[in-house]
Amino acid sequence: MEKIKIPINDEDYVEIYSLALKENNKFFKQHKIIINSQIASSRQIFRNKFGNSKDFKKQAREYLKKIGVIN
Repeated sequence: MEKIKIPINDEDYVEIYSLALKENNKFFKQHKIIINSQIASSRQIFRNKFGNSKDFKKQAREYLKKIGVIN
């Protein structure tokens, strides 16, 4: 019987989940759905904030510079 590792920090949870993905492929489908949902949500948030025009990248970069994320 394999001893189950008790998660202590976030990295432990990631390790346990990655091992579970190796064991059971259904977790991969679930994970893919979650990631695609996060991507769609992020895309919508940025479109709402900066619009869907040609200068989307320019507006996003100006905002990120203003809040100090990029130089």
